[in-house]
Amino acid sequence: MSSPLKHVAVSGSPFQRGTQYGETLRHDIRDFLNDNIARINSVRREPLTLKEALSMADSYIPYIEACTPQLAEEIKGLAQGAGISYREGMLLQLRREIIAAGLECTAFACFSQEGHAVIAQNVDLAGQLTDLGMILEIHTPGNEPDLLMYTHVGLIGYLGINSCGLGIGLNMVLSPGWRAGVPPYLLIRHLLHQPTLERCEQEISLIRRASSRNLLMTDGRRLINVEMTVDNERLIEDSLLVHTNHYLHEDFIRFDLVNPNTSTYPRLERTKNKLGLYGNRPAMWQMEELLAYHESGMGSLCVHQDGNPRKVATVASVIMEPSEGRMRVCKGYPCVEPFYDYRIERSRMA
Repeated sequence: MSSPLKHVAVSGSPFQRGTQYGETLRHDIRDFLNDNIARINSVRREPLTLKEALSMADSYIPYIEACTPQLAEEIKGLAQGAGISYREGMLLQLRREIIAAGLECTAFACFSQEGHAVIAQNVDLAGQLTDLGMILEIHTPGNEPDLLMYTHVGLIGYLGINSCGLGIGLNMVLSPGWRAGVPPYLLIRHLLHQPTLERCEQEISLIRRASSRNLLMTDGRRLINVEMTVDNERLIEDSLLVHTNHYLHEDFIRFDLVNPNTSTYPRLERTKNKLGLYGNRPAMWQMEELLAYHESGMGSLCVHQDGNPRKVATVASVIMEPSEGRMRVCKGYPCVEPFYDYRIERSRMA
């Protein structure tokens, strides 16, 4: 049974990779960009003109170019390949910052019954993005790791694994001070080019971030949770990590802007309880079962949408075993749709 997700493989220099991506999905990228300005206006309460959206993106570009120059080159290539402007290519990377804050994603990291480090999450987003989900396979020159990512059409970063055995997932947390800087989706892409968790931790502290986020990360041995405001980060390390959309580290609780009556708290408890029933070392089928958990209340992990594009819905589920070079991805609601295997070439894995 063939995968329902687009699967694009690119290689070469950053500019070459971007050009290949843009050329391969040229019509999809242009159609998306022309759909309510990449569906930003389908979600944002104050609609923007294209000129206004590009003007907002302009303030981020110098930081992306300074902090992640190779990614800026890749975006230039994507724009050329897709036949759009460089500024429009950048706008596609900055949708989340321009839309503004909202609660998204349930994630956990654990060791499986087989002893493999796993990061698993539901990708919950507004804007009806299910059909834009895709697999991006990136082959790099020299000694850089190769990458395997789940992302969305026109976006060069999101979540994934690399051939050194690193894996990174994410979910939203809300802190004050969002600003021009490097968006977390591009930060994750930058981190996946690093060979070790230690290098990732160093890079996180060096890059000016545009917005708050939480990252779940593993190198196959350690499981770490990196909670970030725009200025600071705190690390939580354990053999089992569960995260939704509120801060867990005591240093950050006072900065949290989350509404206490939202689903983030019941989803956290539901996930912990279900993992406990699996002995905190679930089999793959149990992880899939957990991500598919659906109920009518706020504890539902599989979040259905009622046709309102402003409401969050589960657009995909992803289970990553980076030490095995494997991602299992479900397009759409995991309570009704199947998972598919995607693998990265293991010959270059450390």
